[in-house]
Amino acid sequence: MPGAVDPWNLVRARVAQQAHYLRNPLRPTPLVCYVCCGPANPGWTRCYPCDQHLRAAQCRAADVVVPISYAIKRAQHAYGLAAYKAAIPSPEIQTNLLNLLLFFIEDHLGCVARAAHITRWSRVAVVPSTRGRSGEHPLRTLLGSRIGLPWVNFSVNPNIPSDVREFRADRFSVSDGEVRGAQVLLLDDTWTTGSRIQAGSYALKLAGAERVAAVVLGRHANPEWEGWKPILRQIKDQPFRLDTCLVHEH
Repeated sequence: MPGAVDPWNLVRARVAQQAHYLRNPLRPTPLVCYVCCGPANPGWTRCYPCDQHLRAAQCRAADVVVPISYAIKRAQHAYGLAAYKAAIPSPEIQTNLLNLLLFFIEDHLGCVARAAHITRWSRVAVVPSTRGRSGEHPLRTLLGSRIGLPWVNFSVNPNIPSDVREFRADRFSVSDGEVRGAQVLLLDDTWTTGSRIQAGSYALKLAGAERVAAVVLGRHANPEWEGWKPILRQIKDQPFRLDTCLVHEH
């Protein structure tokens, strides 16, 4: 129809309004972990938590991890990722995060698929909350049926305390056969150590998933930690670019 407005351009415009506080993750270098885009250990290609998770999960870790943006402690994106799931959340914050995720799925999910060697997405999942929150995860509620893929249902091991940050293979489980042969998009709002996301990937692959690609709204960054300072200096004056992503093919 002549003069019709592309709804995806409206979504992109809303994300562009957030560009001043979003920051594209850096690609791996000797200082940047190739798994999570956080500070790598000196002389290593990955950080200590990712090294430990990958050793423990072995072949059942996520095939690729793609943060959409850094979420700097006490800055606006980090605040939004906490506030959107508050008891009384801000509709504006929820809309901003929903637009960010939908934009990324529309424009860059193909990049993620290529990086993870995924040929056809078949299921979507959200890493369960381990904070004792009842009901559906707020991110799953926010997305609803918009992705058009059936949801995976995780079960959470109640015997593992919520503050345990190391990888636990028995943290989550998936019903036998629910994901057999599936190629799964695994979502979470924040990556801090990554232990829950990798435990989610482990549970999916243990239940038969063929491939798992993790997409995260924000990779937590702590400016008080010395290892983050070179990364944060590099991204400080680089507003978010919508035309690229961590695994974008040039």
